Amino acid sequence: MIQKKRLIMLSMVLLLAFFATSATGTEKVYEVPEELVTGSRLATSLEEVPAPTYVITRGQIDQSGSKDLATVLEKHVPGMFVKQKSGFSNASQVTIRGFLTEILVLVDGIPYYRSSHGAGAATVDFRSFPISNIEEIHVVKGAGSAVYGSMAAGGVINIITKKGAQGGFLEGEIGPNDWRRYAIQGNAADNGLNAGLWYSRKEEGRHRLLKDTFSMEDFYALKYREDAYGFTFSGKNWFLKSEIGEYKNEYETPGWFTPVDINSEKGQYQRYALRYAGSNYYILMGYDDQRYYILQNPDNYYKDRAFTTEFAKQKQWGETLASWGLFFRREESTFRGSSFDPEVEQNRTNYAPFAEFSRPIGDFIGTLGLRYEIWRQDDAENHNELMPKLTLQYPLDNGSTWYLSAGRFFAMPSIYELYAKGPWGTVGNPNLKPEKGWSYDLGIKGADHSGSWNLGLFYSDMEDKIIWRNSTYENVDQFKSYGLEALRRWDITSKWTLSLSGTWMKAQEKSNDEWVNSYGFPEWLLKTSAEYHSGPWTAGVDFSYLANRNGYPSGDDYFQTDVFAEWRSGDHTLRLSCYNLFDEEFMYDSAGWEYYGPERSIYITWKYSF
Repeated sequence: MIQKKRLIMLSMVLLLAFFATSATGTEKVYEVPEELVTGSRLATSLEEVPAPTYVITRGQIDQSGSKDLATVLEKHVPGMFVKQKSGFSNASQVTIRGFLTEILVLVDGIPYYRSSHGAGAATVDFRSFPISNIEEIHVVKGAGSAVYGSMAAGGVINIITKKGAQGGFLEGEIGPNDWRRYAIQGNAADNGLNAGLWYSRKEEGRHRLLKDTFSMEDFYALKYREDAYGFTFSGKNWFLKSEIGEYKNEYETPGWFTPVDINSEKGQYQRYALRYAGSNYYILMGYDDQRYYILQNPDNYYKDRAFTTEFAKQKQWGETLASWGLFFRREESTFRGSSFDPEVEQNRTNYAPFAEFSRPIGDFIGTLGLRYEIWRQDDAENHNELMPKLTLQYPLDNGSTWYLSAGRFFAMPSIYELYAKGPWGTVGNPNLKPEKGWSYDLGIKGADHSGSWNLGLFYSDMEDKIIWRNSTYENVDQFKSYGLEALRRWDITSKWTLSLSGTWMKAQEKSNDEWVNSYGFPEWLLKTSAEYHSGPWTAGVDFSYLANRNGYPSGDDYFQTDVFAEWRSGDHTLRLSCYNLFDEEFMYDSAGWEYYGPERSIYITWKYSF
């Protein structure tokens, strides 16, 4: 395994050396070129993508007071619902338009997910993204399989990490329940090259986690610790980076033979990426290694590895703009469910040629995306699938754009769902078929002198939905979601900004020839935020309202208020933030346990930039 990692890193470095021979120059600092636009290989900015798109900046991440990526997303993306549990001992679940498993996460444009995930669960642990190392987050809703392939049904989340630049920072934070967070980053630039190093740590102590609905007893998270570090190395049109991290946690649950069981878990991850951009092409390479251990049972572990590479080229013929390329991904997974289960080791390969074309059609702009997914795997059925997406845009004289799109999506079953072998637990199903469906969007987006806005309708339907039943996985369900989304931002004055957003959504599954509401998803999500800027001071308040959560019984509606105040003086920033100001109590039911949502929490953050 170590030799394989070294070989992959060596191939990245050799490829980088080949393309970077002309990267040095007389200028002191070169900026890394603009990131690849999420959701399209032809657009030059996210505003041009004909879909609901959202950008979360570094400043918004800081001012949100959020302690993890899931909370950042929920605060800034309309309609994004997070099944967030109190503290960090259990991972949060991020949903878009009623999809949970079928959301694709990218890190600097490279797909990142676990090949040992199970149906009805997230494919990514959002604790594995230290927020201090995130520069921006791009979110594109709707089917993205014509661009990115498997998993991109509900939308795409692209996490853009920091690249080496001059300067750095030192940051510290304290809060309730022995919360502590530290981060440091240092960068240097010379002769057209940038280099950076960073490190971050999170710690959290004992706090209330869940209630057992049978005994009505409370159980607690006991401790959590997270360490992460990495480096970046970049030039005019390339970057090379790595991220390595580990998190450990302990928490209580109702016991089988004793009143309380103590659960100990550990997660580890490594990510490496290389990108080179030419004048009309790019090459992207990535390797990731994700591991998850149940420490009280040393024979219970999940280890996933993936190597990804992508090449794309762009060209223009008259009024037709085109991009085409080839994608390759190799997935390997090793897991064992318990001492009674055999170890499973499987791998598979994904090839995908893709193309995208765009040209004016009268007053419209038409875009066609095509991707042909080829999956090869042992001891299970191979799959080939063509995924088209057609979009029409109608630009208006005021800068706004109407868009209409129809796209095919596709989600492969995981290696775990196919091959799990547990005589006392889950048994995989090698006959599983991929989840498939169509997604449709109709909307308008734009910006004026006072701010940006968008309004849209969406509808998605899926067949062969994978569920867990009778200790195995089956293609039995149909799924659909539809709704309305809206967002408006105003720069009211030079000091005041205001944002309003709302989502109405129905997510439903077909069971016994009847459509029933999907469990746990809210029908209404409404958000309002306001900020005030004056000299060194910035203050803000966020209001969010969530209603009609489907469940057994239905979850309570709740209204949450978050506030912050920030003061800047030279290189120093001091921030006071309060999450859930009025200590609103809300819970998420799961398998007879009710998880507490985050309680009122006050944090003090200090940051020194240099």
